[in-house]
Amino acid sequence: MIHFFNDLTVEQCTQAGGKGAMLARLFQEGYPVPNGFVMLPTAFEKDEIEDKIKAAAWQEARQMLKLLRDEAFGEQGDVVSFAVRSSALSEDGAHASFAGEFESVLDVESDEAVWQAIQRVRASRKTARVQAYSAAKGITSDHEMAVVVQVLVRAEMAGVLFTANPVTGSGVEMVGNFVH
Repeated sequence: MIHFFNDLTVEQCTQAGGKGAMLARLFQEGYPVPNGFVMLPTAFEKDEIEDKIKAAAWQEARQMLKLLRDEAFGEQGDVVSFAVRSSALSEDGAHASFAGEFESVLDVESDEAVWQAIQRVRASRKTARVQAYSAAKGITSDHEMAVVVQVLVRAEMAGVLFTANPVTGSGVEMVGNFVH
């Protein structure tokens, strides 16, 4: 149900969503990706109104959070914060990009705050904006989602780099959007 980046197998990547699978792959290849884990869709009890984290999955997640805190504390020397991010299985494709549609929650510290952030991120798959975007793109609005929890890196600058111009589609120019 839940896998550290270094433990996620190729077979499990199909249920980890694009973001979860790519972060795991980069981590496994030795790139400087903050450590974390992926909660596969099987970690949740599905409900029409609100998906809940299964008790066994939450117990496992709390153990993983402790291990991440212990590992990161030595490096940072202060309180460890987490980023809780969506990794929808249908998030990015040839005909649609859900960038900014699903929730991310940053700077989460306590176990209780992580639990709430996971619930918020998971619930974002049913928001009106996701439903509207799905309808506009002519795709199903039933989005399955994994959730990524990883150690937060305090950045001086953050942003998005599009490796193809998002307006023109040109692959010969990159466009960045950054903030301090």
